[in-house]
Amino acid sequence: MPLTPNENDVILGRGKLISAHPGNVRFRTIVSGKKETYNQSTDIKAKRKIAISVIEEIESLNPPGRFLIDTSGEKVSRFDEGLWVSVEREKAIEKALHRLREKKTAKNNEQPKDARHEDSKSNEKPINCKSSSTSLTTTREVISATGTGQISQPKTFDQKLLERKRSKSPNNEGKTEIILPIRGDPFGEGKSAPTNSYPTCSCQDNSCNSESSNSFIKPTQTLEHNLSMQFNPPLNSTTENISLIDDNSFDVELDAFISRQLNNDFDVHKQEKLTLDQWIDRSRPKGDSDLMNYIRSALLIALKLTDCLIRSKSIAKDDSHSIDIIPLEAIKTANVIITMAKGDSANEGQTITGFALDQKCNTTTVDCQKYDLEPKHPGQKILSVDFSTPAYAYPSLGSASSCLMALGGIMYELFSKGDRFELGSMTLNTRSVNELRLSFDEQSDDGSISTGQRSKKSTPCPGDDRFAHLIMRLGNIGIPHPVINLVENLLNSSLGEFSGDDVYRSLDDVRVDLQLMIDDPSRYLDSSIIEVNQTLSISDEMYGREEEIARLRDAYNRFCDGVCNGALILGEGGVGKSTFAMNAKKFTIAANGYFVSGKFDRNATRPFMVIGDVFNSMCDLFAADIQSIEQERKMAEALTKSLGRDAFLIANIVPNLSNLMPLYTSCESSSFDAASRTRYLLLTLLDTLSKLSKSITILLDDLQWIDPASLTFCRALFQSTKSNKNVFLVLCSRESEVQTQDKSEVHDWLQSLSGSTLETIHLTNLNPEDVNNLVSDSLRTWPRLTRSLSAILHGKSLGNPFFLRQTMEMLCRGGYLHYSLGERKWKWDLDEISDLRLDDNVVSLLTREMTKLPDELLVGLKAASCIGNFIPYSIVGILSKHLGLDLDAIFRSLVQRSYLTDNDSTRFRFAHDRIHQAAYTMMSKKQQRDDHMKIGLAICRYVLEYNENDYDMMFIGVNQLNQGGPDALSDERQHFTIAQLNLKAGQRALALTDFPSAFSFFDHGIKFLRPDYWKIHYQLSLTLFSAAVESACALSDATHVTSFTEVVLKHSQCLEDRLAVLYFAVKSLKKAKRLLACRDGILRVLEQMGEDTFNVLATPPAEDIHNTNDLLTSTMTDDFFIHMCQCSQKSFIFLMRFYHELVYVYYVIDPTRIFGISLRMVVLTFQNGLTDTSSLAFAYYGMEVTAKGNLMIGNRLGTIALRLSENSKYISNVIAVVKQYISWVSEPFHAIAESNLVGFHAGNRIGDEFSSSLNYYLHTTTCFLCGKNLSVLKEVCSAEIVRLIENKHKWFVPSFSMLYWVIAELIDGSDFQSTNHNPLIPCEQSIVTIPANAMHGSLELFLDICKLMRSLFFRRDMDKCVSVLDRIMAACQLRPLTIIGVFFEGLISFEMARKASDSMKWISNGEIALTFMKKWESSKWNFENKIKLLEAERMRSLGFFDLATKLYQEAILSSEKHKFVHEHAISLEMQGLFFVSRKFNDDAKISLEKSVKFHKTWGANAVAKRIETYVTKHLT
Repeated sequence: MPLTPNENDVILGRGKLISAHPGNVRFRTIVSGKKETYNQSTDIKAKRKIAISVIEEIESLNPPGRFLIDTSGEKVSRFDEGLWVSVEREKAIEKALHRLREKKTAKNNEQPKDARHEDSKSNEKPINCKSSSTSLTTTREVISATGTGQISQPKTFDQKLLERKRSKSPNNEGKTEIILPIRGDPFGEGKSAPTNSYPTCSCQDNSCNSESSNSFIKPTQTLEHNLSMQFNPPLNSTTENISLIDDNSFDVELDAFISRQLNNDFDVHKQEKLTLDQWIDRSRPKGDSDLMNYIRSALLIALKLTDCLIRSKSIAKDDSHSIDIIPLEAIKTANVIITMAKGDSANEGQTITGFALDQKCNTTTVDCQKYDLEPKHPGQKILSVDFSTPAYAYPSLGSASSCLMALGGIMYELFSKGDRFELGSMTLNTRSVNELRLSFDEQSDDGSISTGQRSKKSTPCPGDDRFAHLIMRLGNIGIPHPVINLVENLLNSSLGEFSGDDVYRSLDDVRVDLQLMIDDPSRYLDSSIIEVNQTLSISDEMYGREEEIARLRDAYNRFCDGVCNGALILGEGGVGKSTFAMNAKKFTIAANGYFVSGKFDRNATRPFMVIGDVFNSMCDLFAADIQSIEQERKMAEALTKSLGRDAFLIANIVPNLSNLMPLYTSCESSSFDAASRTRYLLLTLLDTLSKLSKSITILLDDLQWIDPASLTFCRALFQSTKSNKNVFLVLCSRESEVQTQDKSEVHDWLQSLSGSTLETIHLTNLNPEDVNNLVSDSLRTWPRLTRSLSAILHGKSLGNPFFLRQTMEMLCRGGYLHYSLGERKWKWDLDEISDLRLDDNVVSLLTREMTKLPDELLVGLKAASCIGNFIPYSIVGILSKHLGLDLDAIFRSLVQRSYLTDNDSTRFRFAHDRIHQAAYTMMSKKQQRDDHMKIGLAICRYVLEYNENDYDMMFIGVNQLNQGGPDALSDERQHFTIAQLNLKAGQRALALTDFPSAFSFFDHGIKFLRPDYWKIHYQLSLTLFSAAVESACALSDATHVTSFTEVVLKHSQCLEDRLAVLYFAVKSLKKAKRLLACRDGILRVLEQMGEDTFNVLATPPAEDIHNTNDLLTSTMTDDFFIHMCQCSQKSFIFLMRFYHELVYVYYVIDPTRIFGISLRMVVLTFQNGLTDTSSLAFAYYGMEVTAKGNLMIGNRLGTIALRLSENSKYISNVIAVVKQYISWVSEPFHAIAESNLVGFHAGNRIGDEFSSSLNYYLHTTTCFLCGKNLSVLKEVCSAEIVRLIENKHKWFVPSFSMLYWVIAELIDGSDFQSTNHNPLIPCEQSIVTIPANAMHGSLELFLDICKLMRSLFFRRDMDKCVSVLDRIMAACQLRPLTIIGVFFEGLISFEMARKASDSMKWISNGEIALTFMKKWESSKWNFENKIKLLEAERMRSLGFFDLATKLYQEAILSSEKHKFVHEHAISLEMQGLFFVSRKFNDDAKISLEKSVKFHKTWGANAVAKRIETYVTKHLT
C-alpha cells in the first residue's frame, strides 16, 4: 500500500520540492562525506560497499529512512499527495552510486540575484597589475615598449576591434574594462558591461603583482542573460582574434579572446612581432630534415590567416562600411603580422587558464583547468597572426574568388619559403586579381562562389598554365603534394566555370582542408609518397558510431560500479558489429581487466568449440599472470575447492585448465544430466576465476550461428552474470538471421534480453556524411571533393559499411577508381560510376567479382568455403596433397586480395561471412556435395591412418562426409566405415555433453547404413539407434524417440536389447508430462520382465513387509547395508530404474501407491545387490514408514540412503526426500532448510536440475516456516521464478508463485497486487484456477494451506477455509509444510469455536489437530511451542482460563527459545486477545504491542498494521 514520506526518506525524482526534502539534503551530505573514499577506490566491490554503507546509514536513522518514488504519474505539490512506494534495494544502490560518481560542478546561484549583485559590489577590491592589464595595449605601444623598432605598422584588425569596443563604453576613462565575448553580445548594440563590475588597478605605476591580473574576470549581474551555455574550448581552436560574436563563432571567439587577454599578462619583453617575410627568413629550413617542421608551422600560420579573413567576411555582412573589415588590397604578404613568444614564453603560450560558464547560473568563474590552445607542433610558439590594415582611399571587399586567389598568393610565398608570387613576369596585385575574375562568377550570400551546374567530370582548367611554373617550383623544393594542390586550387579559384571541381569555392573549405592537414598529417599531409603500384587502402576506422561507442563506454563504467551486466549489440550483416564490439576490449584493458572472445560459425566443426576456446583463452591469461609459486598454489587451491575432482569432467572442453590446477583422471563420471553438470562446472570455474582477480569481459559474436548446446549455456551464463558482478558480457547478433523459423529460439532469447541489465545497442547503416568521411579517408582526398562520389556510393550500398567497402574495391579493380601517378591523387569518373549497374546485395556483388579470379584461386576459394568460416593450418597440407594444389600459397594469395585473413596463428579465416556465403553459392548443389565428400574422405583417411584420437580433425572430416551425404559415395563399401565414424564422433560429442551434435552424428550414421543393415551389421545398427534415442530424449525430441524406438522394437533380437530404448522412451513421456502414458508404458515393460505389478501396487505382500522391517531392526550395522555387493546385471539395473520412474509418476497422480513400489525396490536390493537407484529405494521406503509412525526404521533408512548417495547421481533427489520427509521428526526445521540448500548445490553439480529446483523450493518454504525475513524471501522467490521461466523449468513455478503472493500480502496487505512486481510472475488468479486434472495433489494441498495461513493472519473468512486435516492424516508422506497446515487449522478451529453456533464441532476439529500434533512431540524444537499454543487455545475455548494463561506464556517462551519469530508474534497476539476477553486491557495492550514488534521483525508489516489498528480502536 502507498507510503507517507518521513523526514529521513530519500525521494527519487526531480524538482525543487524533492531537492529540498530534508532526507534528500541529508543524503547528499552523507554522499559528500564518502566521495573522497569512493574516488580513491579502484575495486568494484569496494565501491559498491561504499554505496551500500550510504543506504545503511539512511536506514539506521530514527525513523528509518527509505528510498521512495511516486507511482501516481501526476505532478505533486505536497508529500502527502501521490502514491509513494519503496524502490527495490538495487535501485537504491544505483542511486547512491550515481551520486558518488557525480562530478562536482560550480553552482553559485544559491543566493538570490540581488544578493549576488550586492556581494559583487561589496567584495570588489582593486587589483595591482604589473603588466599591461590597466588598459588594452595597442600594437604600436607594444613595439615601443620592446624597443626593437622592428615594426612601425598601422594598427591591426584585432587592435582596432578592441579599441572600437572600448570606445563604445560610456565611462571608461582611468578604468580597466575587459570585454567578454558572450553569446547574445550586448556590444552588438553598442553597449558594454558597467565598468564598476570589473576589477581595477589601484597602483599608478603598474608596480603590483602581475599574478593577480589572472583574476580579471568577475561575476556580474549584467551578464545574466548572456551566460546561457557552458563553454567547452575546442582543442583544435587556433583563432587568435576577436570579432562581433554570433552563435556560430562563439566558442572560437571566446577561446581566442581569453588567449589574447592572457597573452597580455606575459612580459612584453618576451614577445616580438614579425612580418611574414621576417618569419620566413628566420624559420627557413636548413635542410630536408627541417622541411616538414617548417611546413607544419606554415600550415598553422595559413590557418590563422584564413580565420582572419573568415571573421572579416562575417563583420562585412552586418556592416559593410565597418572600419574593421579587411579590404582586398590588404590581403598580401607585406601586411601579415605574426606575434611570437620568445624564450620561455613559448612554453607559456602553449596552454592558458580557461574558465567555464555554468548553464544554471549567471556567473563566470575562473578555474585552474588547462586546455591545449593548439595541436602540439613547432607552430605553438606563434601567439597570433593578423593583418595590418592601412587606410585606403577606396577600399574594396573583392569577390570570394578574388580573396581566395589573394590568399593563394600569400600561401605560395609562405610555402615556397619566400619566393615572390608572380604571374608570368608580372607581380600579381589587386588589380590583376580582379581582372582574372570572370564576369559570370557570382558570389552567394555566404561568400562562396556559385558557378551554376558543375560538371561531374574533373576536367583540366584552361588557365592552369598561368601558374604552372609556380606549382612546379613548389614541387621542386620538396613541398608535399597536398600543400601544392591547396595552393594551386586557391590560385585557380579565379578562373570561374573553367576552374574545375577541385578549386576552392569558399574560405570555409580552405579552413577545413588546412585543419585536416594539421590534425591528421599521416593521411592528409604525408600521403604524397609516390608508389609504383598504388593500391586502395580502405580505412578500418569506425565512422558514425560516436554515440554508440559512448553508450558502450557508459555501460562498462556502470558495470565497474556494479549496476550493469554487459551489452547486447544488434544490427544487420555488414554494419560492423564485430569491429564495434572490440571497443569493449579497449575499455577492459584500460581498466586492467581480462578480455576473451569467441565467434560462432555457421559450420561449427567441434562441439562446444567456441565456448571451449573462450575458457581456454581465459585459463591462458590467468596462467600468464601468475608471478610466483605462492600465487600458483592459491589459484590451484581455490579451483580445487570449488570444482574438486569434477574438474576432470570439463577437461575435454577446457584442456588448458590443467595449467591452473591438477586434474584427477579417476573422477567419478556418473551424472544425472551431463549437459547440466557441464554448464554448472563451467560457470563455477568462471565464478571462481572472477573472484580471484580483476574483471573479465566475455565477447560472444555471431550469435545467429550459435548451436543449441551453446545457446543453453549462454542462457545460464547470462543468468550467472546477474549475481557475478565481475563479468561483463558482450553479445553480438545479426537481427535478420535470427528471425527465421529455425532460429526462433535464439530470436526469442535475444528479445527477452532487451529489457534486462544488458545495454542494448542497435547499429544501423551509415548516413551520407559518414560515408563521405570513409571515402575521403580511404582516398586521402579532401571531403569536399569526394562528396559527389560518396553520394553515389551511398545510394548503391545503402550505407552498409561492408557493402560499401566491397563496392569501392570492385570499382578499383575495374578501373573506375584509379590512382594518377602524374597528379598524385585518386581520380574517378562520376558519370561512369553513376551509370554502372551494381548488384542489389553484397553476396551477388562478391560472386560476380569472384568469377574474375584465376582458376587456381577460384578452386581454392571454393574448397575453403566447403570447410567453413575458418580453415585450420593442420588440414591445408592434407588437402593440398589430395587436390594436387598448393593450398597454402593459394590461401595466402587470397589473403592479399582480402578474401581471407591469417591474423590467427593457427588458421585462415574468411574476412567476412558474406564472402564465405558468396564463395559457397558459386557452386551447384551437386558440386557442393561432391567437394564435401572429397574433402571429408581425405581428412578421415588421414585420421584413420595416423591418429585416431585426433578428435578435432575427426569432427571436421565427419562433418564434411555428412554434408556430402550417402548419395555422393561411389563405393558401397565406404558406407559402413562412415557409419562407424559417425558413431565414434557422436560418442565423443556425448562425452562433451553436446547432445544436439551427438544426435546429428548418430542420425547421419543411420542414414549411411544400407537397407539390409540390421542383418549385416546388427550390433552397429543397435548401438546407433539406441544412442540416437538417448540423445533425442535428452533434447526432448519425442518424435525421433518414438520413430527410432519403433525400429528397434521391430528388429531387436531380445528383451535386453530393447531395455535401453524403452527406458528412454518412458523418460521422454515423463518429460512431456504425459504421465498416464508413461505409467502404462512402465507397467508393460515390468510385466515383460516378470514383475507382479498388481500385488506391488495394490496389496504389498505382508511377508515382505515383515522380513524387511525385521532386517532393518536387527543388529546389522548400517555399514552392512552400505557395503552390500554391487549388481552389474543389465536387466536388473534397468528394472530398478523403471521402478524409480514409476515412483515419480505415482507421486503426482496417486501417492498411496508409493509404499508398495518402494518396498519392492528394497526387497530387490536385498536379493540382488546394490544399483545406482538403491539409495532412492531406501529413501522412498523410509518416507513411507515415517508417515506411518515407525520413526526408528524411517530414521535408519534415511541415514543409509544418504550414505549410499554420496557418490551417486541421485544425491540431490535423496537429500530432498530424506530431509523433508524423514529428518523433520528429529532435526530442527532450520537445519533441514540448510540441508535442502546443500541438496540444491549438489543437484547443480551433477546436472539434476529437477531435484536441484525441488530442493531450492523446499529450502525456501522451510525458511518461511522458520520465520526468516519476508522481504528477503520475497526477493528469493521472484528471482527463482524468473530463472525457472527463462530456463523453461516450470514445474515449481506455481508453488513458488503462490508462496510469493502470500509473502507479498503479509508485507503489503490487501493492496499487494497493485505494487510493483516482475511481470513474469504468474498472477495469483492464474494459479488458483488451474484445472483440477492439471494440478497435482501436493500443489492443491499447498494452496489450501496458504488459504488457512492468510485467514488466520488477517482474521478473515475463517469459516470458509477448506479443511486439510483428513487429507494430511491420510497422507502417506508428511513434511514440515503439511504439519504446519494442521497447526493453522487447529488454531482456526478453536477461534471459530468461540464465534460460531456449532462450537462443539469446531472444538472437536481442533482437538483432532492437537492430537495429531502430539504424535511428533518428541521433536521439541519444532513442535513444543505449537502444541502449547493449541492447548492454550483449547483451554480458553473450554473455559479453563488459568490454565490457558499459563500455556500462553509457555508457548511464547518456547517459540522465542526455538527461534520461530513469526510464531512468537502469533502467540503474543493470541495472548493479547485472550486478555481482552478477560478485560485485562493493560496486559492485552502490552502483549499486542509486542506482537506488532515481532511481526515487523519478521517483515509482516500488513499484519502489524492490522494489530496496531485494533489496539488504537479498542485499547487506547
